Amino acid sequence: MFYIFLIVFVGLILYLEFRPFKKISTIENDLEKGDFQFPENIFKYNVIAHIHTQFSFDSLGKPSDIKKAMEENGIDFVFVTDHDNDDYRFFEDEKIFAGVEKNTPEGRVLLLGNELPVISHPNNFEFEHYRWKGEFNKEYMYELINIKDGIVWNKVLSVISLLKNILVLPFSRTLFHKWNALIPLEKWVRLYYARAKGLKIIGGLDLHVKVVYQEHSQGLLIPSYRQGFKWLVNQVYSKKPVNKKEYVIEALKKGNLYISLKQLYGNFWAENKREIYFPGDKIPLKSELVCSFKHKKTVKILKYENNPVVITEKDCFSYRAQKEGFYHFEVYEYDLKIGSLYFGFRPVVITNLFEVENV
Repeated sequence: MFYIFLIVFVGLILYLEFRPFKKISTIENDLEKGDFQFPENIFKYNVIAHIHTQFSFDSLGKPSDIKKAMEENGIDFVFVTDHDNDDYRFFEDEKIFAGVEKNTPEGRVLLLGNELPVISHPNNFEFEHYRWKGEFNKEYMYELINIKDGIVWNKVLSVISLLKNILVLPFSRTLFHKWNALIPLEKWVRLYYARAKGLKIIGGLDLHVKVVYQEHSQGLLIPSYRQGFKWLVNQVYSKKPVNKKEYVIEALKKGNLYISLKQLYGNFWAENKREIYFPGDKIPLKSELVCSFKHKKTVKILKYENNPVVITEKDCFSYRAQKEGFYHFEVYEYDLKIGSLYFGFRPVVITNLFEVENV
């Protein structure tokens, strides 16, 4: 009986460690291989959105904690969105901007920098004040990934995964081991295409500091900004330097970004007659959509109207957009594969949409 229990227990741990499983086949028709070079004179910025500080009733983080986390993680700009107030404005500087998270008759909204409205928690249907009841107007951005929503989406699995992470802690050295396995990106993207296609997307940390032990400048925070800023970053493209809040907001409004999980970065752009385009842009028909993502054990997927047209493990490729409509890239990491079966298949990148037009 003991051995049966041991086998079942070990099997359960292995199942949790290597889920989710995905059976996929490559699609490389019309794919052009090559070592594509990202265009020169393009600026890239790492932006964090949707964090809470001591001015929220449910968070304890301080301005100094945010600044240290930015320095450690190479973050350029942070948007603070405390509950129902923008008191952080008294600490605002050229890198960290005050905003607010609030309930409205339509649902939960973020105001980034007190200017840019974002539909927050669009995938959280558990709480009525999160459920979006309004129109999906183009003036709003759409918080496609919110880490808290990944936990709420499947609370039982989240608790079991945490217990598993405690058991493997001597090897992983973090309780947040493979946290992105809880993000049901494909389901969330289907929801987005069904109800809000065309809105610019953004990723939100929704980070609350719950525990603080701080007798000096390097205190203990749980969860910490220093750890959390590694989980999700919006990498923003710009053709001009961004050094003011209004320029950051302008770039976000255009949607010139992709969402990166676990600080895995690459480059995604489009070219047509020497003109460069970014995710979020409208691009001419027959433009070349380019992906350069040089990380091992990753699968890159290019989708047209949310249907795969390219599935490959190649580091760099381009694909000519032959149809009008929306294209976007997704990238997934995995632990191992047997044939066409991938183990530990979990998201690490999604880009904003390229809207292809016949102009």
